Amino acid sequence: MSDDWGRADLNLLLPLNALLIERNVTKAAERISVAQPSMSAMLAKLRRHFDDPLLIREGRGMALTPLAESLAGPVQAALIAARQVLTAGRRFDPATESRTFSVLASDYAATTLLRPALRALLTEAPGVRLTIEPLRADLIEVVRSGRCDLLLWPLQLPEQELLQFPHTPLFEDEFIVVADQDSPLTGPLTAADLAGLPAVQVNGVGDRWAVPRGKLAERGVRQPATVTVESFTLALELVAGTHLITMTQRRLFEALGPGLGLREVPLAEAGPKLTIAGFWHPRHVLDPANQWLRAHLARVAASLGPAQTGNR
Repeated sequence: MSDDWGRADLNLLLPLNALLIERNVTKAAERISVAQPSMSAMLAKLRRHFDDPLLIREGRGMALTPLAESLAGPVQAALIAARQVLTAGRRFDPATESRTFSVLASDYAATTLLRPALRALLTEAPGVRLTIEPLRADLIEVVRSGRCDLLLWPLQLPEQELLQFPHTPLFEDEFIVVADQDSPLTGPLTAADLAGLPAVQVNGVGDRWAVPRGKLAERGVRQPATVTVESFTLALELVAGTHLITMTQRRLFEALGPGLGLREVPLAEAGPKLTIAGFWHPRHVLDPANQWLRAHLARVAASLGPAQTGNR
C-alpha cells in the first residue's frame, strides 16, 4: 500500500465506496453514474494503491477481501465528513429557491402522503416541483443511479439491496377488505370466507407489492382473482357496483372509498400491516434540498396520525 499522501487520489474514494457496497463492477458503475470501463480502470488503480485485489471471484459472484472488508466503515465515514465540509454553511430555502424533485411512488403512496404534502408546497415552496413517477421493475437501479430523489416503498417487502440505501419509516397502515355498499356480504370474514370470494387483486411491480396475498398465503388462503390490475386506485374503482371484493390500505379506502360507494367488510383476524418508508441515494444524505424534502414529508406523515386499527 502506498504511504505517499501527496500522491493519493481522493477521487477514488467514491468508486471505492461503490465497489465495497455493490461488490460488482457493473453495479458500482451504475451507482455513481460512470461507464463500466471507467470503473474497471478505477478498480485497477485501487488494486495498485492498496496492493490488494479488493474484489475476488467467489462462486458466480464477487466477494471482498479481508482488507476490503476493513475499509468499508472508514471509507463511508470519510465520505460523510467530506460532504459535511463541502456543504457547511449551505441551506435550502424553499420560499425562494427553485428545485424539481423526482419521487417514485405507488398510486397509494401518492394519494396518502404526496397529495397532502403538495398542499403545503403550493404556499410554502412556490418554486418546488414534484415529478411523481410510478413504481417500476428496475426501481433499485433507479435509486442506485441517483435518478430519483426519493423512493416510497413498504418495509414489509424485503429487498436486501434496497435496505443497503439510507431509509427511514414514514407512516403505518393496515390492509382491509372492501366491497360495494350494496354488497350482501357481512362479517367478520374468516380465512375460509376469503378463499371463496371473487376478488380484484393488485400485482404492481413484478408482483412485489402483493403484501396481502403473501400474508394470506401464510394462513393457507388462496384468494381467487377475477380481475388483476396494477393499481390500488383502479382496484377500488372496479369493485364499485359489483359483487367483487378487494384488499386495500385503510388510508386509501378512507380517502377514496366513500366517494366510490364502498364500505369495509369486517375481518375475523386483523389484516396485514404496512409501513411505508422513504429510500434515497447516499449522495443525497447531506444535500440541503433533499434534507428539506425528507423533513417535509416526515412532518406530513406525522400529521396523518396513527392508522386506525380493527373493524368499525
